Amino acid sequence: MLGRTMHGIDYDHLHDEIVVPQQFGQAILIFKGSARGEEPPVRVIQGSKTRLIAMDRLAVDPYNDEIYVPEGDAVLVFDRKANGNVAPKRVLEGPNTGFTAAGTVAIDHVRNLLVVGASLPEGDGSQLAIFDRTASGNVKPKRVISGPKARLGNPGNMRVHPELG
Repeated sequence: MLGRTMHGIDYDHLHDEIVVPQQFGQAILIFKGSARGEEPPVRVIQGSKTRLIAMDRLAVDPYNDEIYVPEGDAVLVFDRKANGNVAPKRVLEGPNTGFTAAGTVAIDHVRNLLVVGASLPEGDGSQLAIFDRTASGNVKPKRVISGPKARLGNPGNMRVHPELG
């Protein structure tokens, strides 16, 4: 069961925290990096205001203190220090985004980019939609990578390494 409920665990190396999407509990659990045994999370984002329903991946941006969660046809952005039943601080969603099923996200804090791996609206494969990191609402991506020559398949978990390029 562990593999089905926690696909996209992320580690915040700046704040030494482990951030876990808990799909069945519709929650984000934040643990100290040094947690052991039955230690409880230090923060839990959960409740009706969060819009968390069936997420299984997330990405932490420790430089801008944000947690990004792909959730259906939206990307929810929470304050990294949020706790309890809190609404996202930003939501990226709508027909102009070009995706109907956001599956994974990655953040480039150097170039201020958000990369969303998503299914195409017609169900014809996958794409990488690249937005400004602070994009909100129904906005078009800056760039899109898709098509048969891109050979994306299912993007799964992604990671951007801005310090390498």
